[in-house]
Amino acid sequence: MVLADLITENLVLLGVEAGTKEEALKQTSTRLMEQGYVKETFYSALLEREAEYPTGLALPACDIAIPHVSPEHVKRSGIAVAVLKNAVKFRRVDDPEADAKVKIIFNIALDRNGKQVEVLQKLMEFISDEAVLGSILRAKSAGDIIRLVGKVV
Repeated sequence: MVLADLITENLVLLGVEAGTKEEALKQTSTRLMEQGYVKETFYSALLEREAEYPTGLALPACDIAIPHVSPEHVKRSGIAVAVLKNAVKFRRVDDPEADAKVKIIFNIALDRNGKQVEVLQKLMEFISDEAVLGSILRAKSAGDIIRLVGKVV
């Protein structure tokens, strides 16, 4: 399973306006649900998991978050990508007492056949390139991000 199979144009949100992580996650969850990827329980499960296991990552180019839930809330695998107008605070994976000021969210929805470890490894490879994150932040269209995903991974 490659990222290009999971990130599609209909799952890319640019210029997202949100004042909190909950608002940002609601937008990505709603998109995933509207497109038939997740069940109605997805958003509440996401918030519960985020409270227990933070997903913010402080990176040199920009902070990101990689929220995800267990497969029972997912109909089919996909990754919603949100580029936020203004950063929102997520607690950090490596230090739950600290905040990451997140500008990009990769909201992962993997069904029972989704290989979570493999997908997370590929996503980490993808985002470890500062130029990639910069290109995502500057993207003018969903197509720009799709082309980037197709090239890099």
